[in-house]
Amino acid sequence: MAQVAAWMKNNGREVSGSDQGIYPPMSDFLQSQGVEVRTPYDAANLTSADTVVIGNALSRGNPEVEAALEKRIPFVSLPELIHDEIIAGKLPAVVAGTHGKTTTTAALASIFKRAGLCGGYMMGGLPIDWDQGFAVESGSWFAIEGDEYDSAFFDKRPKFLHYRPQLVLLNAIEFDHADIYTSLDDIFIQFRRLIKLIPRNGCLVASADDPALRPLMEEAPCPVVPFGRGTTAKVKSEFIELTPTGTKFRLRLASGREIECETPLWGDHQLSNLTGAAAAAEFAGATSEDIAAGIASFHGIRRRLELKFEDGRRWVYDDFAHHPTAVKAAILALRKRHPNLPIFAAFEPRSNTMVRRRFQAELTEALLLADGIAIGEIHRIEMIPKEDRLDAADIMGRLSAAGKEVCEEYDADSIARWLTEKLPPEAVILTMSNGAFSGLVKRLIERLSGNKDIEDADISGITLSQS
Repeated sequence: MAQVAAWMKNNGREVSGSDQGIYPPMSDFLQSQGVEVRTPYDAANLTSADTVVIGNALSRGNPEVEAALEKRIPFVSLPELIHDEIIAGKLPAVVAGTHGKTTTTAALASIFKRAGLCGGYMMGGLPIDWDQGFAVESGSWFAIEGDEYDSAFFDKRPKFLHYRPQLVLLNAIEFDHADIYTSLDDIFIQFRRLIKLIPRNGCLVASADDPALRPLMEEAPCPVVPFGRGTTAKVKSEFIELTPTGTKFRLRLASGREIECETPLWGDHQLSNLTGAAAAAEFAGATSEDIAAGIASFHGIRRRLELKFEDGRRWVYDDFAHHPTAVKAAILALRKRHPNLPIFAAFEPRSNTMVRRRFQAELTEALLLADGIAIGEIHRIEMIPKEDRLDAADIMGRLSAAGKEVCEEYDADSIARWLTEKLPPEAVILTMSNGAFSGLVKRLIERLSGNKDIEDADISGITLSQS
């Protein structure tokens, strides 16, 4: 919302916005762009508005929502605005699926840039290489992250249905968003609707490694390019080796061309993301040279196994993982990167799915891959009925019975103390949350470095090295 507001402001629109609370870094960004932010919500904020863009976090009862309705001010959802104002006239490449959307979108945009095809990009995270996750450029293809979450209180369709794709890049689909979907079948209905929007001269690029996607590939009204590591993949990647700075792998494109690529990223899940981006980019017109160069120059997304601290003996990584599959992928990636070191993992149950029991067994299985485990406080625990709530104590009991080191307390201060006291002389710490985890990363770095005056800005980069 903030990045779109800044773009419209820079294109001659008069823009202001409201939020219940606005904090750095987004408050600083908006101020630097000349966008006024008012807080808290108040009907008086809408006195001069011609159009109101209503975020999907707002519902009836919000004073500004009620004022917009009563004054009959035209209103739209954010994805509707994005289509009408930004990607209309472009060729949208919509990256969808449960995992890897942000990284894959950014990797695709990186290749588009290298190939001179980039008409812009929008994603839900901040690429390490760029100042923001949104831009409008002169090329024809627009890489956009396609979220299956709903659009607004008045529009319960997924955001991605607004984007009218020319190409859909589809990673694995699993159950998520338990607050709006009741089953995996409900989610698949929305993805079927997305696929039906692709024109005949478009393309569906889909993971051949997820058997659940086969019906979608069979139903697609357009050419289909399966990608992955299995025998049915038309675009196929093959791991060669880890390097001191990343990963080397071989890529066979749909054209039959084989190229050797190097990436600063590592982990099987990242290799899958890059393979999908390569497949989509080739369909859009990128050459094999463009693809290799775009992959080599892409350094990933902040908070995706982002190294926050290392001193030659201890490493702290921060990741956005908030689903058992992502938790498993993150731990396994670190096992490959640091094969001889114990891994201590801290997970915060924060998403609307993970605060519930739905994935109790799967989360336990994923966390068993670590040597030491801490679980943070359940986000907004008072909002979840006890019988539906994730049972963190049960998970920790099962992990302890399996011989794992477990933290018996759940607040960030206690977890930081436990992690640093239990940590062997050489070890890896992995924090996982789609929120701030109550500043756990900062607390850990303060303890490990002995520096009690670290500012938030000091841990926003790729690495804070004490070596």
